[in-house]
Parts: sequence; C-alpha cells; structure tokens
Amino acid sequence: MNLLANERLEHVSEPPADGRLRYFDDSGNAAAVIPTDRRSNHAPSILALRDGTLIAAWFGGSDEGNKDIDVLVSRFDSRAATWSASAAVTHDEIRSDQNPGLFEASDGQIWLVYTSQLSRQSGVPETFNLQHTSVVKVIRSADGGKNWSQPQTLFDRQGTFCRQPIQVLSDGRWVHPQWLCFDDDSKNGSDQPVLQVSEDEGSTWHQIEFPDASGRVHPNVVELEPGRLVCLFRSRFADWVYISRSEDGGETWTVPEATDVPNNNAGLSAFLLPSGMLALVSNEHQVTREPAEVVWPYERMRMVIAVSNDEGRTWPVRRVIEPGDGFTGSGNLRSNRRQEYPHGIVDSDGLIHVVYAYGSRRAVRHVVFAEDWISGVEDQVHTDCKLWG
Repeated sequence: MNLLANERLEHVSEPPADGRLRYFDDSGNAAAVIPTDRRSNHAPSILALRDGTLIAAWFGGSDEGNKDIDVLVSRFDSRAATWSASAAVTHDEIRSDQNPGLFEASDGQIWLVYTSQLSRQSGVPETFNLQHTSVVKVIRSADGGKNWSQPQTLFDRQGTFCRQPIQVLSDGRWVHPQWLCFDDDSKNGSDQPVLQVSEDEGSTWHQIEFPDASGRVHPNVVELEPGRLVCLFRSRFADWVYISRSEDGGETWTVPEATDVPNNNAGLSAFLLPSGMLALVSNEHQVTREPAEVVWPYERMRMVIAVSNDEGRTWPVRRVIEPGDGFTGSGNLRSNRRQEYPHGIVDSDGLIHVVYAYGSRRAVRHVVFAEDWISGVEDQVHTDCKLWG
C-alpha cells in the first residue's frame, strides 16, 4: 500500500495556520502560526503588555514596497491559547507601510511605530528600492490594541527607517534605533545607523550617530547595566553581525566590530535573557568573511538563537529555533523556504517569545520557550555501546 496515497490520512499544513499555540514534544517548545489572509507577511514585532496580553504586528500585502502593503495586528487570547485573525490598522493609497515596532508607554498607551515609504507607482522612479522616501509614523491604542488612532508622522526626515521598537533606558530616557537611507547606487550600502533619544517621553528627540558604520543596519540596542549599552547590527555585506558599545548611556559609541556570528544581510533581534546573558536571534548564514560590496543573498534558511555570557564578545551557546526545510548543498540551498526577520522578547514570567516571517512569508510564526531550553535537553537515554565510552 502506498501510505502517501492513503486518502484516510489527515492532511494538514505544517504547523496548522490557525493561530493556536501548541506544544511540540519533539522540539520541546510551543509554537503557533498566526492567521492571515495576505499573500506576503513580513517583519513581525511582538509585545507583552503589563497585564500579560500579547500583541503581534507585521506588514502584509502582495509584496514589500507595493501600495497594498498595510500594517496588520493580531492579539493573543491566553484562555483559548489562540491568536486572533489579523486585521489591518493602517492603509495608505500611495505609500507602503512597513516594519512595525510595538511599545507600551508609562500611561498604558501602545505606540505602533512604522516606516511609510512611497509605493511603486507611475511617475515615481525606482533605481533599487524606495526606502530613501520613507518617513516614520506612529499610531496609538488606549485599549490594549483593539482600536487605533489615525497615523501621525513621528520622524519626517526622508529616508528614515526603523525595525526595533522604542525602549526605555534605566535613566528614563526613550531610545529608538534607526538608519538613514539615501538615493544612490550603493544598493543600500550607504545606510547610516543612528539613535534617536528623547528626554520627554517622545515629545522631542535628538539624534546620535554611530561612527564609521555605513552598511550596518537594524541597530538593536540592549542595556547591559545602567549606562552601559551594546548595539548589534545586520550587515549589508552579508559577512558578520557587528557590535558597538557605549559607556555613557548611548551618547557616544565605538566603531562597530565584527562578532563571530555570521550574517546574511537579514534581520536580527537582540535582548537580555532572564539570567542577564545576551541573546541574539538570526539566520546565521553568510556569503563572505570580509566585507567588500553589498550582497543580498536569497538564503534565509533557518532561525538560530545564540547566547553570550561575555557581553557579546563570544557566542558559545546556540540552538536552532526553526530548522526550515533542510535542503543542503550549495546548488540546492534555494529550495529552502525563507524563515526571516525575527523579533524576540521576554515576558513577565521569564518565557522567551520569538516571532518571524515563516515559510517564505506565507505567515508569521510565534515560538515560546524557557531559557534553559536553549542550552540543554533533558537527560538522554544512555546506551551500553562501548564506542561512546
């Protein structure tokens, strides 16, 4: 009997895209695929509110940069352990709304900050992409993400892009990492990372630049101790993840240096674990070991979490979160669907939540695990085979 042709077998997507959080015994973590009716879903962000509610946001539509790209939001029902169907919370007839980041202010309002660039359209020339036309906008919710305000422009400089949400430092200042894009022939290799800092909870901002950092994008700022910060970067040159340090609360930064974590010119997410160690989620794939020219590899094959116990100098502990399809060999790598653009947080219970664009952007996947899952497994069955002695 051909088992695959057996009509009695249940056929399911892997995993079902019904928003339900399930525990997988083989992997030792829980995961869900958030429902969406959009063809392409990308750049998700997740937020755990003070009351424990989870909210996810991403952008979806036909394709990145098109005018039908909107920011979508889903809320997690903890009693049913299920994500709601996604709903669009922005819609601009001539702009592509992308890269949302979620932040809960001290007054309980949720800020959803996102990029908004001119979409592909007649009369708008596009040499590589239109990120140089982007401004940063914000919508706000006062009821836990159920309803949202009309968009307002938060940063009006053309070419301003962002990915990481606003965060609050120990001294109460707000910081928002960004990068500036320019209309040139560098294929975004000229992007300049900057840090926006607010002393008055977002009413006004001043800008700080990272030195000698062109092509280092997606800055992820993490406060290790009061006043001591690190920032990890994606590399446009598809070589390594880069790191910069600040000892004065983010006012000055060192020149970014390469870590030992490979990068494929794709998004990453850095945050502190409950233990205080530094975590980094990324694809861990590269094209070159020495930066030369901008490279945009297709391959974003699997998702890995790496942990550093020396503030990002080395990353000895790693575990695969999403193994992907498993095709190997240089001529076969593009058979793998893309698993990309993670965002990770730690909730009030110490659980780690990671969301990412799943299965070549067909949906957003949410994975949940405890910190001890990263570094080990339960005691394994021991054999009496002398070869292992």
